[in-house]
Amino acid sequence: MKKTKINAVLSSNRMFIFILLIISFISLQNLFSKPSIVSSKDVDGKNLICGTIEDKSCKGLPKLKFNAGKFKIIQFTDIHWVKGSGYKKYNDSTLVLMRSLIKKEQPDLVIITGDVIVSWGATEEWKEVTLPMVEAKVPFAVTFGNHDTETDLTKLQALEVLKTIPYNITYNAEGGISGAGNCVLPIQSSDGSQNKWLLYLFDSHSYPKNKMFGVYDWIKPDQIEWYRNQRDFYAKENGKVLPSLAFFHIPLPEYDQILRINSAIGTKEEAVCSANINCGLFSSFLEKKDLMGVFVGHDHNNDYLVDANGEISLAFGRKTGYAPAYKEVLERGGRVINLYEDELCFNTYIETLNGILNEYTFEQKNRARSYPIAEGSFIQESLVKNWDDDQWFQELKTLKEAGMKYLIFAPTLLVDKNGRSTYLYPSSYAGKNEKPSKDLLELCLRNAKKCGLKVFVGLNMNDKWWSVDFTPDWLYQQMKNGNKIADELVALYKKKYGDTMYGWYWVWEVDNLHANTEENQFILANALNINLDHLNRLTPDMPFMLSPFVNQKLGTAAENRKIWESVFARTHFKNGDIFSPQDCVGAGGLEIETLPEWFSNIRQAVNTKPGLKFWANVEIFDQRFWTTASLGRFRKQLDAVNPYVNKIITFAYSHYYSPLQVNKQYHNAYMEYCNTGELPKLSAPDPVSESTLKINKNGRAALKWKSPENKTNLLGYYIYKDGNLLVNIPYNESASIIEYVDKNKFQNNLYEISTYNANGNESMKISVQKL
Repeated sequence: MKKTKINAVLSSNRMFIFILLIISFISLQNLFSKPSIVSSKDVDGKNLICGTIEDKSCKGLPKLKFNAGKFKIIQFTDIHWVKGSGYKKYNDSTLVLMRSLIKKEQPDLVIITGDVIVSWGATEEWKEVTLPMVEAKVPFAVTFGNHDTETDLTKLQALEVLKTIPYNITYNAEGGISGAGNCVLPIQSSDGSQNKWLLYLFDSHSYPKNKMFGVYDWIKPDQIEWYRNQRDFYAKENGKVLPSLAFFHIPLPEYDQILRINSAIGTKEEAVCSANINCGLFSSFLEKKDLMGVFVGHDHNNDYLVDANGEISLAFGRKTGYAPAYKEVLERGGRVINLYEDELCFNTYIETLNGILNEYTFEQKNRARSYPIAEGSFIQESLVKNWDDDQWFQELKTLKEAGMKYLIFAPTLLVDKNGRSTYLYPSSYAGKNEKPSKDLLELCLRNAKKCGLKVFVGLNMNDKWWSVDFTPDWLYQQMKNGNKIADELVALYKKKYGDTMYGWYWVWEVDNLHANTEENQFILANALNINLDHLNRLTPDMPFMLSPFVNQKLGTAAENRKIWESVFARTHFKNGDIFSPQDCVGAGGLEIETLPEWFSNIRQAVNTKPGLKFWANVEIFDQRFWTTASLGRFRKQLDAVNPYVNKIITFAYSHYYSPLQVNKQYHNAYMEYCNTGELPKLSAPDPVSESTLKINKNGRAALKWKSPENKTNLLGYYIYKDGNLLVNIPYNESASIIEYVDKNKFQNNLYEISTYNANGNESMKISVQKL
């Protein structure tokens, strides 16, 4: 809706009074307003929360259901239908657009987000504007806009008219809460056995009576309380929090504020026209952790979406009606939203008569938890080269149990420093002695599909990369080789495995030393684009991921930010591609304490590339000893990067936490953390006994000790030399007597041994006595 400009400038005294009035108003609302809703404990203990399936207002309405795991919504908005011959051309064009998009997309539901009828004769006009849905037999719902009050019908009267129109599912929640058409629409599973998603429709009202508080009205406290009760009711009824979306007309103030956090995907051609009052709905959405997307209209020249680090997304629809209200620059269209029955994500795009724009998939962070978790793992050939189907299945089932959604399997072709090629699938490019004994990629994809995991497939890697002794042309040729591999992989596996073959992984690891010149940044961008351009044409629906690393000794966080800003400015990443830098804690490149500085700088770089997702690749190993990182350290890493990223993956759960590869206590401890958000309460293991030190014939210290009788929580031994950690030796159940020889000559050093548990908690240190 066109903004009303307020030109008066308040004096400092009036501004002070204005602020006090706002504070007083909000305080009075909170203190004295009593939301008029039906309690979940009313009427003999029966659940009668407004808008639930027990709500009498919604009885008899069509039930929404997923179809083969998918559910599609079209959002139309700001139709601005005006009765009269002077507007017939506009109205006819609007109907043509609506019918065209409905015919092409075949939606399960249409939602119109306000400013629909803006003239007299509204009763008949509501019937005309809803004809495209009635003709197509598509359920539809409506939220009211500020102009929907400027007709010969009140909103409640308009709602009564809608109730007479076939396929309407808009209703008014019981309890007399503020506004009209507030309702919740559950979407049932494909088999109709349970609710899977919720759609909330809010009345965002029109104009406040007191113009001191701005031009546009806001959603009221009793509506917010109604939403909170709905969320809690459905969570209790279904045994889990249900993912949900919200639809209303006037945007929240956060639509503007969020642009300071992340970049917009789409068009912003006018200032956000929201209420001046922050009603608190957005903070309730964040607190309740069910709301994944908010969809509004109102601003005719805005259609952007912002992904707030995977916490929530805020999106405008595309103005649908052809009748202009002011100077409008966007082609008319709608927004399509695709939901998935068993996934915490949705796909959305703008669609016009000329095609699709700004497609993006939003994925909820941490699966609605208030604490960070890992959602993916790398897995490498060295671990799986001899696995059979059952071993693959057991491992991937374990990853799924641990909350993993993604698996990164890379590379599919490795060329060593001597030029020998190892293919992990039966490639037509493989020489006589290069063909694999089994198709590892097929094994991976087949079992990932069984377990419901999505696989990022790595292309080629050449170990000459690590020598940094190559020309740009050599690197460009490697990228072209990768494109050939991609063509072959798509031909072999994509049709068979569909979305299980989910994305591409760029195996070439970039660091902040060799990319620190403009020339190298130009070369890097060109190399990336050779792959990006080809893969975007070949598989436009598959995201592309890369995972560079850094070393804080070789540059600063700000310098690293500038490197990637330069590269991003030159590269052709599409919406939904993923930048997932390693946190480098396991390899020693960064320390946990420095992660916030580095990742906040990387977030700034990513924000210069709209649509690029920012993940973190957390290292859960200790490269000094190639051992598993404690869960205590793992948790600190998750906490450190979580504020800046959309998702977290690991290198690598399969190698360092899987109960099929290491002591099962690590997996069990992590599972408890996943379920509770807290580290398990584990007592430190008992200390070692009978520790001795002998000097061998080479002058080195040979240590020997006995493991504790009580092995509870025992996972390994730390050996300290003169107060510094020397080595980490994992616990071996078959060895009760353990020996270790220091590789350096003995110089009257002090050696101490402690035991540790999954959290990293240690027993008392036992000094080793020299014999």
